[in-house]
Amino acid sequence: MAWRHSKLLKKWRRLRGDRRGALTIEFGFALPVLILMTVGLIDVSMLLWSSSTIENAAAEGARYAVVNGASSPSPKSASEIETFIRTSAVGVPASALNVNVTWQPSNQSGSRVTVALAYNHNFLIGGLIGLDPVEINKTSRMIVF
Repeated sequence: MAWRHSKLLKKWRRLRGDRRGALTIEFGFALPVLILMTVGLIDVSMLLWSSSTIENAAAEGARYAVVNGASSPSPKSASEIETFIRTSAVGVPASALNVNVTWQPSNQSGSRVTVALAYNHNFLIGGLIGLDPVEINKTSRMIVF
């Protein structure tokens, strides 16, 4: 019995000092966390990029409406301005972008044009961790001349 106990004790001491494979196990624990953090960083970056793109598209659409008002040589309608805005929002799916162009009181010089854009941004890992889409709303207002 003492011999068996001594043999087990020797094996335990030898295994306790053995560090082979420790790095592999530690890497296995750390890898999912690193992947989740990387994808999360990419997701937040894509959200900020989409927000900036939509804000710029709203400003460009309002500028386009102001320059092409009723008193210009080639006045544009709301649908033409909407088409211009959808092509200005590069990288945002045109079908997912809600565009609303309004004039108060009309498309004449001195009136106010409002371009309102709405977009639902879906996260890459949203389905995995239960994130709902984030709604991005941007508005731009200018005076028609």
